[in-house]
Amino acid sequence: MASASSRTASAPSGLNNRVAPAQREMRDAEEMVVSDSNHGVVDFGGRGNISALKVKAFAIRLRHKVHGLKSERDKNAGTYSTLRGSAPPNGSSSNCAGLMSILYHPFSLFLVALPLGVYSHFAGWGALATFWLNILAMIPLAKILGDGTEELAAAIKNDTISGLLNATLGNAVEMILSVQTLRKGLLDVVKATLLGSILSNILLVLGTSFLLGGLIGSSTPYGRHHIIHIENYQATSCTMEKEQMFSSKSALVNMAMQLLACMTCALPTVFASASSGVHSTPEERHKVVEVSRVGACIIMSSYVAYIMFQLVTHKKMLTIDEGNDSDDDDEEGGGEEDTGLSAPAALTLMAVTTCLIAISSEMLVGAIEHVVEHCGIPARFIGIILLPFAGNACEHASAIRFAMQDRPGLSIGIAVGSSTQIALFVVPFTVVAGWGLGQEMDLVFGAMNTAVMILSVLVVLTLVIDGRSNWLKGFMLCTAYVFCAVLYWYMPPPLE
Repeated sequence: MASASSRTASAPSGLNNRVAPAQREMRDAEEMVVSDSNHGVVDFGGRGNISALKVKAFAIRLRHKVHGLKSERDKNAGTYSTLRGSAPPNGSSSNCAGLMSILYHPFSLFLVALPLGVYSHFAGWGALATFWLNILAMIPLAKILGDGTEELAAAIKNDTISGLLNATLGNAVEMILSVQTLRKGLLDVVKATLLGSILSNILLVLGTSFLLGGLIGSSTPYGRHHIIHIENYQATSCTMEKEQMFSSKSALVNMAMQLLACMTCALPTVFASASSGVHSTPEERHKVVEVSRVGACIIMSSYVAYIMFQLVTHKKMLTIDEGNDSDDDDEEGGGEEDTGLSAPAALTLMAVTTCLIAISSEMLVGAIEHVVEHCGIPARFIGIILLPFAGNACEHASAIRFAMQDRPGLSIGIAVGSSTQIALFVVPFTVVAGWGLGQEMDLVFGAMNTAVMILSVLVVLTLVIDGRSNWLKGFMLCTAYVFCAVLYWYMPPPLE
């Protein structure tokens, strides 16, 4: 197909207009989804399947491949050999290699901030130093916990259970941080952190992915997920006239769930405003909390239905949609085995990392009030901008990298899928957790926060509905996020 693309690019303009659609139809026919019925392998590299519950399985295979952990079949001898050696790894060496693949990352340099943050807390370096050191420490800890969850899902070797693990533990950092903040009674910071996680995913991450994906040049004018409308195109680092394609059907499923989450936050806010008026009595406050707790259980049931839709009832529909394909056949692991952490090793890593995150977040939350009072940083800005960035920095970098590699489906799966998990699972989880901790956590996010969330979802919906992206769409989303950040920096507390 590369030769056909080059001939099309060099053809006259009129002929090119007639040939290009036929070429694209031929490519679409050739790039149909391929599934391994024996091993349950699903093709993750294409436009069709952007499910956040499955996209992480593809990410772990990429990481294993980069670090030489992927096994390949020796067709002559009929044995397995690693890419960096002839001997198959045993259990201990596989665990060590898998652990190294997780730790061998630039973000791991920030692990030095963890002991410094703990020491700062006890040595009296000040709340500001403790706050920033633990913010930096959360970045690699969040990555390690996410990678440990993916390794455990890969070790189980069951698509449904792996999807459930990613669905429940994929946002474990936000859950731990929310519980620690709830224990301190900082309900506004909890709500701001959850709102910030949603906004950072659908505005900042998705916008940056569209922006860079539409500007970074590709090796060919036509690809499985991109098209460059330039005759006689020459590969460059930066280009114009570039579009990327992805599955609109899968994106709309996620955005529909986002709108449902917006409704579940808007209705309790309106209910609280209508029932309490200017002055709220304890009885009226109790009614709002009860409505929120019942609503949280209803939202969780919707999330369960969302998981069943993607993993059980309609997984083939989301896969076949618009032709799922792979950029590199060897990346999909069809018929190959991956080596990495065993299930006990992954569980141990997750348990240790969870304890470290709990310790770090405890000190981080303890320093927030002092930072707000003495450093002039608004509490909502900390919750909406700083805390979500620390907990999701690694996922953000992965989504942007996939977009730059002309894999927009994976970028949307990470960005939109993660925000859907937060809206439908983590938000009601905090209400239930507050119930257990004796805190009156509710779904009343306030008029300003609710308006920001609804408008953001509507803007993203209008931009993904056609299944195409370019740099202008990304720039629009990034400017929307920057505007929200400025808004929350200057917004006085009485406004909310």
